[in-house]
Amino acid sequence: MSVPLRTPKNGSVAKAFQILNSLATTRREMTATEVAQTIGGNLPTVHRFLVTLESVGAVSRTQSGKFQLGMALANLGNQVESHKLVIDAVQPHLDSLAAEFREVAHCAVRNATQAVTIAHALPDRSLLIGQALGGGYPLHCSAAGKILLAAMESTARAKVIDHLELERHTAATITDPRALAQAIVTVARQGFAIDEEEWEDGLAAVAVPLHGGKGKTVAALAVSAPVSRMRDLGYERVRVALQGHAERIQHHLFTESRVFPQKAKPRGKFPHLKRVDDFIFISGTSARRPDDSFEGVRESADGTVTLDIRKQTRAVFETIRDMLADVHSSLDDVVDIQAYLTDMADYDAFNEVYAEFFGFEGPTRTTVGVSALPHPHQALMVRAVAFTPQNRFDDSDL
Repeated sequence: MSVPLRTPKNGSVAKAFQILNSLATTRREMTATEVAQTIGGNLPTVHRFLVTLESVGAVSRTQSGKFQLGMALANLGNQVESHKLVIDAVQPHLDSLAAEFREVAHCAVRNATQAVTIAHALPDRSLLIGQALGGGYPLHCSAAGKILLAAMESTARAKVIDHLELERHTAATITDPRALAQAIVTVARQGFAIDEEEWEDGLAAVAVPLHGGKGKTVAALAVSAPVSRMRDLGYERVRVALQGHAERIQHHLFTESRVFPQKAKPRGKFPHLKRVDDFIFISGTSARRPDDSFEGVRESADGTVTLDIRKQTRAVFETIRDMLADVHSSLDDVVDIQAYLTDMADYDAFNEVYAEFFGFEGPTRTTVGVSALPHPHQALMVRAVAFTPQNRFDDSDL
């Protein structure tokens, strides 16, 4: 019977995280003295920890000499979020591929000089050849690895190849740097990679790139199987299926249309909001409520209707703010606004309320007068464009 190791905890690691948590909780810059007081620690010890954390980028110092969380933590968080986004998007497709071919399907990203499996799907089959989650394998002789190398800019790729240990795993493994570089150029040109017994005898794999919103490869999708079964399936058939799934994943990750049930239903077949990569486009928005009544409408006893442009303007921008919040954006991200008024006499009042939401550092704006809008109780309509960098994928993810 195995006995679990009783490894003592490292107090220095715990203290470092205590300091980081104090900075994260207060969400402000702190002096070393304030940090020490917050965690009940000795000032010289806390200061030594802060300086060490600063040296690795976990903490940074402001111009006033105070401490705050550093970009190293943000970068790690972004990578975790990036991989989670990919995993959530690809898993149903991996499941579908595994069911279709009855072979292992997986998704990999590059971590320095290795490919690492971040998601996989296993078929109902007794004999499987696959890579464990989190497992690393060579770039130079695996289908997914070659896709990830092909994704790199040529200069960076050459440096990586120069530093790779081109270990020979089988008779088919490419171990000459120049031959590998040429093979990767071919992979980049054709858009897919094949490994037939280059990494393991008897194993074959086909891989394709998964592109991000800006066209960069963010991961590789692959199917692996024993060579005999892969040949029976047909490399071309597997490639076509992989590329089809990659296209659908890319569309899901970087294009999204949203209709918000809690908001007034669009008066046609169009979404309230559409996200395309880092840009968010908001359809013309009015002060209409879900029950089709309008904010800022007052009807007198004689039937005269008065429209309050201030109330309608406020309602419009509150609605836009709510929709942006639902896709992790905000009014601060709005870069362009087009406003349509049925009465240009309302221009000054519109500007007055507009200033409650935006300043000179805010979006560009175009305001025009129109003869009519879809409903007589509608005094204005506003459409907006926001730019919200997702920070999902960058070169470090590869």
